[in-house]
Amino acid sequence: MVKYKKNISVYLNMKNYFILLFLVSFFTLSSAYVLEYFFNHPPCKLCIYQRLPYFLIILLSLFSLLLGAQKKFIYASILFLVSSFIISGFHSLVERKLISFDIGCTSTGQDFENIDELRNFLEGVPITKCDEISFSILGLSLANLNLIISFGLIILGLYTLKIHGKKT
Repeated sequence: MVKYKKNISVYLNMKNYFILLFLVSFFTLSSAYVLEYFFNHPPCKLCIYQRLPYFLIILLSLFSLLLGAQKKFIYASILFLVSSFIISGFHSLVERKLISFDIGCTSTGQDFENIDELRNFLEGVPITKCDEISFSILGLSLANLNLIISFGLIILGLYTLKIHGKKT
């Protein structure tokens, strides 16, 4: 019996790395929007901030696929993934109440003349607080899942640089 061991580096070239980044980012953002619009789980401010690096990664992936994968695009993707990791790590700490984050939870300093002004103000105030977990899978919040995804993609990006960085 012949043992056949395949190495991931056979499949992981720079083009496939950016295809994978595109697919994961697209799936992550799509999932967030499906939860928001179809299952009525509105995002908090930190959730919205976590989406920005994925938008940038999608654009970067498209550019790299159109212009040809280059080492500088991998560095940029790792930078975006590290920012996603930091934001989701911070959000995870806020959710677990290990640190406090008060944006959107402070008083306005406004005096309301009548009930209509107060009602209009309250309609614009975000419902979801950053320190509340509104949705979880196996005890992991979406911020926790994003932290894990970002970490895995950072490792994959560094591995891609290690194998293919010298070739370009």
